[in-house]
Amino acid sequence: MSNILFTWELGGNTGHLHKLVPIIGRMIARGHRVSFITKDLIGSRRLLGDLPVALFPAPLWRGKVKGLPPVVCYPDILLRTGFMDTDGMVALVEGWMALFRLLAPDLIVAEHSPGALVAARVARLPCVLVGTGFTVPRPAQPFPSITPWQKVEPDRLRSGTDKAREMINRVLVKSGGEPLERLADLFTPHDSVLTTLPELDHYGPRPAASYCGPIMLRSTKPRPQWPQSGGPRIFVYLHAHLPVFPELMRQLAELECAALVVAPDLASSDVKRFQRAHLRLTPEQVDMGMVAEEADAVFNHASHGMVVELLRLGKPPIMLPSYVEQALLAYRVFQRGLGIMAQPSSGGWDYGRLIRRLIGDQAMAAKAAAFAKRYRAFDQNQVLEALAEKLEHLAGS
Repeated sequence: MSNILFTWELGGNTGHLHKLVPIIGRMIARGHRVSFITKDLIGSRRLLGDLPVALFPAPLWRGKVKGLPPVVCYPDILLRTGFMDTDGMVALVEGWMALFRLLAPDLIVAEHSPGALVAARVARLPCVLVGTGFTVPRPAQPFPSITPWQKVEPDRLRSGTDKAREMINRVLVKSGGEPLERLADLFTPHDSVLTTLPELDHYGPRPAASYCGPIMLRSTKPRPQWPQSGGPRIFVYLHAHLPVFPELMRQLAELECAALVVAPDLASSDVKRFQRAHLRLTPEQVDMGMVAEEADAVFNHASHGMVVELLRLGKPPIMLPSYVEQALLAYRVFQRGLGIMAQPSSGGWDYGRLIRRLIGDQAMAAKAAAFAKRYRAFDQNQVLEALAEKLEHLAGS
């Protein structure tokens, strides 16, 4: 039996948990002791249920940094999430290392946890990186652009990469660790497993990468309840607090369609404001398999989990990304002709026109069908077994 420690430090929503919980469950089923240092104790316990996992709060930097240029590469994200504050990050690394001493892990499984990786480098503990193409960045010198739809000068990428290495090295030296020769050295000494498919890697396919395929938390959800009205069936999964939400609702209200909108943060005032006979709003999740089968068009914010699920079912999405991670995935999907990208920040979108474009695009439908056929044999249970064996090997079990 090995002592496996999972970590999750950066990123919002529950997509990170949805991939970690099945892996945690599989390691427990195979007899290992599991601990989890998480940024969301309540959400983690809710999804883990009664699995015997010791939960600890992640040491998180909660400050704000000003005066940095716009984000164009992964190192820019590191600078915005604490590493410009050397003394603050040294304190957080001390917190990580105290937890490591308490838990004495044989292996750390890190999901979007740069602070944990710095602490593991100081403590000389083995790690494996698990995540999508975004949370397991493509190591290079300099790190590549994460805004490929705009021109970024090579000098800007070099300066961002060098600045992040400089600031992380300050933390490492103050913490008693070995400084990095290259920023990529924070990631490359460790094994990594990409829980995505090559076509949906945020950075594009990596020839030498280990792709295990998507891992998702499976749960039973009710079938979608569509309004009893004419026109195409339109499904929307979008958070109600996003700026794009009111305009999309306004346009759907004027269309002849049967629209079902799922918004996890939906307020009663939103329902009162937007609901119509042909436009139904709910905060409750529904069966996405049934959605893919029954809907004529699906809007979402280009979260990795939903895009993967839709495309594996042969349904090209209309993607409305709000954050750079979502925009990068939407851009890759759009590049491959597997969906439509409508970045809300550019404004002025005619969503009815996008719906008609999607429904009438036979080439896109054929590409999505081919994608689904290519991965029809994908078996998450087999993936989890293979990943568990890999983790056991790395832990020395």
